[in-house]
Amino acid sequence: MSFDKKPEPKPVKWEVVYEDDECISIWRYNTNKSTFGPVDVEHKWKKSYNPWGKKEKKTLGDIVKEQKKKK
Repeated sequence: MSFDKKPEPKPVKWEVVYEDDECISIWRYNTNKSTFGPVDVEHKWKKSYNPWGKKEKKTLGDIVKEQKKKK
């Protein structure tokens, strides 16, 4: 007696999440649109990381705290 196993269908859409010190990257795949690579890549930068060296905007509270430290 043998049982014929049907192959499980491969997923059409899936996500792969990579996380490191600077950001969380989400790679989205969809084989209906492309079979060669991801369809969409999203980067979520962590608060502590400043990738382009931009100056952070100071709030009024931050300025007051700096003034108190100087005194």
